[in-house]
Amino acid sequence: MEFAKVIKEVVGLGRTSFGIIKFEIAYQWTYLNYTWESAQQYNRAIESGRYVPANNAPTGLKFYGNLMFISVPRFRPGIPATLVSLEITHQTINPLLSPYPNWQFNNDHSSCKHLQSVQSMEVDTSGTMWIIDGVRINNYNRCPAKLVLLNLNQAGSLVHLYEFPERLSSRNGGFLNDIVLDETDGGFAYITENGQLDPGIIVYSRRKNQAWKLRDVSMLPEPNAVVFRVEDVVFDAPTPIDGIALSPSKTLFYCAISSYSMYSIETSIIKNRVLVKSGIWKRNITFVGTKSAQSDGIIIDNKSNMYLTMLPQHAVAMWNINEPIASIIRLDQDRQRMVWPDGFAFDQRGFLYLISNKIYNYIDLRRTPVVTDEVQFRVLRLFTGTTSYLNSK
Repeated sequence: MEFAKVIKEVVGLGRTSFGIIKFEIAYQWTYLNYTWESAQQYNRAIESGRYVPANNAPTGLKFYGNLMFISVPRFRPGIPATLVSLEITHQTINPLLSPYPNWQFNNDHSSCKHLQSVQSMEVDTSGTMWIIDGVRINNYNRCPAKLVLLNLNQAGSLVHLYEFPERLSSRNGGFLNDIVLDETDGGFAYITENGQLDPGIIVYSRRKNQAWKLRDVSMLPEPNAVVFRVEDVVFDAPTPIDGIALSPSKTLFYCAISSYSMYSIETSIIKNRVLVKSGIWKRNITFVGTKSAQSDGIIIDNKSNMYLTMLPQHAVAMWNINEPIASIIRLDQDRQRMVWPDGFAFDQRGFLYLISNKIYNYIDLRRTPVVTDEVQFRVLRLFTGTTSYLNSK
């Protein structure tokens, strides 16, 4: 029986899914460390401040073949690699991370063409990774935001690089947050710009090698959703659009962090640059409904099930997008292991993965991260029997 049907039956019997549906720990870290080329390289990195263990935190994750890829944004100094890989093994505690595709391409000091600060990525069905290198907050980088395409079937060789114009994502405060891919019409990427100065959705056409931006009030914070609590931390900063997900039928869903609302729009509308320039596209935005909590990451599988993080509830919820959003079900809740559930990913074996990372400790420079024996980061997984929205053909 399909995972979603099992959940429906449980709820139909008046029973909660808690205790029945439980994410398991796949990997966990007290701090992030890397596969250094030598002890000398490690020592130099520590001494120079190029590597500050307490400052490293994972955000995005994706799978391809026998590798898990993780992004480590440079929110603070001391991040030696911003895109890393991990061979899927049975070692679950503090596994070492390998810079991908290599150390040189992660060297942010030598060239703006190299990876600077990566928040998220996506892998298409041909094995090309689309990387958004656009975290330009906290004044640690002045390189233009860019989209980088790497061929994972050829050891991460560079396929294409596109620099976003300043008018789309500023090198002074821009924050490219999440990305989904549309493999029709020559290939499109839809990217959330989470920066406070100019939030929106960037549309990139691979065939045309052009990008344009959607801006709308639906992508802005809602005053009644600004304040919420995670652990003992109270958040009161208005935070715009963040989560984005694409359905198998090419409907784009999105939400702001400081919001209870979910919106959608057909990609056939926003692919049309003429409609976007005219502003007519806004007439096609659909208010889907409200959620019970603020969300960060969202994702849709190949069976049209959306999975949502529920930040103040320390939970993950599920909703079939073909039904009213009122049918949303809270799958799992864990106040210890789901402290700021962030990004999702599917592998090819039917597992849904989730990163939990307490990311507020790293973005907010008023806070001071420290390395202790306590687990800071977890990759959790749940067998759903489904895969990525990209595999719905």
